[in-house]
Amino acid sequence: MLPFYLAKGDRSYRRIGLSDKTQTQIPPAKKRVSLKAFINENDKLLTAVGVMGALAALFTQLKDAEFLSFFAFILLLLIDWELWTSFPKSEEASLTLTIFEMFSQFFLFGIGAYLFIAYETFVLLLLPLILFGIFAGIFVLLNRRLKIYDYVRRIAPEGERYSSLVRGLVAVGIMALIAVLAGVITNIVIRLIR
Repeated sequence: MLPFYLAKGDRSYRRIGLSDKTQTQIPPAKKRVSLKAFINENDKLLTAVGVMGALAALFTQLKDAEFLSFFAFILLLLIDWELWTSFPKSEEASLTLTIFEMFSQFFLFGIGAYLFIAYETFVLLLLPLILFGIFAGIFVLLNRRLKIYDYVRRIAPEGERYSSLVRGLVAVGIMALIAVLAGVITNIVIRLIR
């Protein structure tokens, strides 16, 4: 890097013993993503999160609208997932954007806690399905990373008579394991709450 007293086009650095090879370029600092830029880029997702959150809260005020509140909250979770994955990495985000990200997740948690308190018995009835979905999603992610079904394909290669039977039994076994795990956790939660 040239000392501050040498002009950019000046080659006098050779007179003081520096060569072209010792010149290092410092990459320009990346500009952090601001909250305003993030909102301008994701305004439709933010609007959808707001609408679904408002609908979930509104449906709690209606009589016998547990299903509507629950499904509005599920839609809110899906939209929030898309929004959350569009946030930049923490080292690329400004401080205000990082704070906004944290509070938007607190907002989602608050709505979920409110729905759980408002419809405790309804949520406890649906808890096995919710946990089954969560554990099935975790298994899908683990399968992508660990390639579990590649081992099954080695045991039962395609074209063999028994391959569909073995693959079906493995899939049923995994779903049964997930269902048992969801049931056990549901029973633990119900005993803790009641």
